[in-house]
Amino acid sequence: MMLADKINFSPYPLKENMSWIKRFIVGPAIKNEGNINYISKSYLLNSITPRYTISFIGDIMDMSLKDLIIDKSVKNFVKGSDFLIGNFEATLTSEKKFAKKRHKRQIMDALETLFQSKNTYLSTANNHSGDYGQLWFSNSIDQLKERGFNVFGNKENPFQDITNELRVIGSTQWSNKPCNYLIKFEDSLQFLKTDSFNLLFPHWGYEMELYPRIKTINHGRILLHQFDALIGHHSHCPQPVSIFSVGNVNKLIAYSLGNFCIGIENKMHKYGIVVKINIGRNSEGKWLIGKLDWTFIGSRSLSEQEYTVEIVDNYNPN
Repeated sequence: MMLADKINFSPYPLKENMSWIKRFIVGPAIKNEGNINYISKSYLLNSITPRYTISFIGDIMDMSLKDLIIDKSVKNFVKGSDFLIGNFEATLTSEKKFAKKRHKRQIMDALETLFQSKNTYLSTANNHSGDYGQLWFSNSIDQLKERGFNVFGNKENPFQDITNELRVIGSTQWSNKPCNYLIKFEDSLQFLKTDSFNLLFPHWGYEMELYPRIKTINHGRILLHQFDALIGHHSHCPQPVSIFSVGNVNKLIAYSLGNFCIGIENKMHKYGIVVKINIGRNSEGKWLIGKLDWTFIGSRSLSEQEYTVEIVDNYNPN
């Protein structure tokens, strides 16, 4: 068994784990080997007749038992959306284990102040969903469902058909603890739906890197020949919101939305991105993304027991 598996706080093999530790100590990697840049914060990808508006948030992280207070600026940004999609990266549990990520029930209260639960879709396909084992994982999902949240990314619900024309598929490239109840990244393609807008929402790439690696870029572009959009998470810091053209269609590839919230004072982990898109048909009847808006967000302490997440103008991880 490798060292990373023994200490169980990183999902990577030993060599990559050492690189992860270095980034954690000295700061995020800044190399942009693929020369990927952010598109403007308001961008028209394709000419469509808008039908749905969807907002996306990144990693809903362990709040270290602090209460999350979502600022009005974030609420106003997602206001008017039909649906909200995010990554629920911790287990609802009263248990406590070293280096394992957990949520208390207040996180559900906070999310309900942001968006109505019945139209909120939470992926559990991430490297921390296996932290407490399958029993607590299933119990956590049950608690979310009882509050009206829609859950996907696990073997029971690998995807959600938000409407008849819109499917979101969750999957994870990583898991800190071996488990067979999450959807693996390499299995995503089997869940494509014909005559629908297929959106891949993967937990992929590498932590604490400001730009995706070449192999991630290339893999994403291959996937966009099958999927209609790809919006990722896992890096814990924002990565570019970008586009890739497939034929005469512009497709969205947001490599990582970073953290939506976190309950620690750490500049590397405090930032994220919120994305809002319009989806509709073009003149040929194809479902595409039209207008896109995005913004940086940041977490900060309000008191010993409260943290807030709010819109910020700039992103400075150093």
